[in-house]
Amino acid sequence: MKTHYEGVHDMRSRMAKRKPRLVWRVLSALLLGIVLIASTSAGLAFIKVKQTADAFLTPLEGKKPKPLESMQPVNVLLLGVDERKNDKGRADAIMLLSFNPKTKQATSLSIPRDMQVTVPSGEKTKINHTYAYGGVKETVETVEQTFETDIPYYAKINMDGLIELVDAVGGVTVDNPSAFSWNDRRLQKEYEKGKIHLTGLEASGYARMRKQDPLGDMGRQIRQRQVLEAVGMKLAGPQLLTQLEKITDVMKNNFTTNIGLDVAAQLAQENQRGFEQLKPLKIDGEGYIASDGVWYFFASDESMEQTKQTIAKLLAQS
Repeated sequence: MKTHYEGVHDMRSRMAKRKPRLVWRVLSALLLGIVLIASTSAGLAFIKVKQTADAFLTPLEGKKPKPLESMQPVNVLLLGVDERKNDKGRADAIMLLSFNPKTKQATSLSIPRDMQVTVPSGEKTKINHTYAYGGVKETVETVEQTFETDIPYYAKINMDGLIELVDAVGGVTVDNPSAFSWNDRRLQKEYEKGKIHLTGLEASGYARMRKQDPLGDMGRQIRQRQVLEAVGMKLAGPQLLTQLEKITDVMKNNFTTNIGLDVAAQLAQENQRGFEQLKPLKIDGEGYIASDGVWYFFASDESMEQTKQTIAKLLAQS
């Protein structure tokens, strides 16, 4: 008899292989904080955003976070999912943010989507399959178990919603360090070196490219941050008011979190320096086909131990 995760794998293996979805560096937690804080003095805008925030507030099942104390170190798990009609999708973007406002330090850990993990039930699977089977709760619990840390908060966004968000703010301008081309079923584009203006779909391709970048995945993370920061600047400017209806509709239809309005504002205010100096962590390892015939990324024991120690040390410092 097949396990739940074997069933998920069989279902996915019948589908056409998709390219990895966009792995946003800070994803929606930062965007949410910027939107909410920028709106607090905007009268009707605040009311509109408050209603939107209430709409996408979704607590974790069986886990009610304690009130966030002032200057408290904390973890936030960010998920970018590929949800479609009649398809729950996978968590193809999984990032753990760790903040310590006392030391003004913060780290971001982009977890490889094909990384083999052991879920709370004891089964082994790819970490992005955890969302397909057990939703946010299963993914959060698996990351907690894998990295031996507590994660009270999460933010989840449908990846196509990020494309809509870029379009809602009128596109973004980035400084491209090197020219490259992008070609998939939705977009064929040549990205020139230097400052370029991007639509939502173009920003998605810009932030997803890895193979042509001389820095590999690190280069992709740099471009992801460029796009996110550009969106954040737009949200902190007059576009928030002029495009408020579009922005809130995009967020409401594509975004869920258990971060309330007050906690979002606190996270953004207390960790501003941490956001600015965000230190990326990397998991080393290798990928190969395991005995079950599935390709996995296997993290090295040394890299995992170092990563866990780095996160634990950051959260413990005062």
